Amino acid sequence: MLPLPKGDCFHPLEDGRFQFACHPGVSCFNQCCRQLTLWLTPYDFLRLRRNLGLSSDELLDRYCTVDNGQNGWPLPRIFMEGPEQVCPFVSQAGCRVYPDRPGACRTYPLGRAVRGGSGQAPREEGYFLVKEEHCQGFQEGPQWTPQEWMEDQGLAEYNRFNDLFAPILTRQAPDADPGVIARKMQMMFMACYKLESFRRFVATPRFRQTFDLPEEQWQALEDDELSLLEFAFSWLRFAIFGESTLPLRPEVAEARRRELEKVYRGGL
Repeated sequence: MLPLPKGDCFHPLEDGRFQFACHPGVSCFNQCCRQLTLWLTPYDFLRLRRNLGLSSDELLDRYCTVDNGQNGWPLPRIFMEGPEQVCPFVSQAGCRVYPDRPGACRTYPLGRAVRGGSGQAPREEGYFLVKEEHCQGFQEGPQWTPQEWMEDQGLAEYNRFNDLFAPILTRQAPDADPGVIARKMQMMFMACYKLESFRRFVATPRFRQTFDLPEEQWQALEDDELSLLEFAFSWLRFAIFGESTLPLRPEVAEARRRELEKVYRGGL
């Protein structure tokens, strides 16, 4: 079992189930949509951008602030408004972007913890309850298992993309040079949160001459943002951490092999 996060509001599930409902008739309706530190994952960001009909830069400028998140990686978070620090997407009737609300909002009142899943480490998944003092949703509604709640809230794609992002977010950019680390941070932010720029980068002749991808995949990277975002995670693991997540063209692979051999011999 994965350990609980630290904090009085985190509780283990009893018998693997919980009771919960949220709707306008609950006295605390919309109270959970204020005073939040709501980081956006790349998939959250893509869904919000599509819902609002904005470019990446427009969404960042209008609704987000960018801070250093886990391990120093730059991450956008929703900018709360007014003296009560209210989410800009909430109204008296509820969430204005409800079909594309962030994964953290969908998962609540559950918390999801994931460990492993990259390299040789098996992936572990666990759930816990987030019980805040103001929330009255636990007093009514049906009983849920975590799996039933995840299905009801449409979290499968959110979790899939977030799990692809985790092997990047949970590590530090490996380099002793602060300037190199800063450039790697910029690479991550472009690939994950500025897909328009990343698409242009992927379309450059030099990029295409480096990686040995089938033509249908190149086409998907031009036409489909979800394919492009999934590819971005593989490219970042290749470019930042040196993992063999993408196939190189034979001539590029041979040139790299010779370069590494030269470095090895020079060190003897």
